[in-house]
Amino acid sequence: MIYCGFDNYIAIFKGGQMDAIFNIFSGLGSIHWEVIFQLLFVALIMLAGPAVIFVLAFRNGDL
Repeated sequence: MIYCGFDNYIAIFKGGQMDAIFNIFSGLGSIHWEVIFQLLFVALIMLAGPAVIFVLAFRNGDL
């Protein structure tokens, strides 16, 4: 990028990169975050059982 003054720099920045940034954030709005977090917490709960069994076996049954 060739710097030709502050006004030209702002125009170049607004024209190309800002549109890409706004497109990324507008794409994040269409993601179903509730479903993702529900699946995440179900996975954490399912992993908690074997983790407790492993801790119990590692410590010879003493929590």
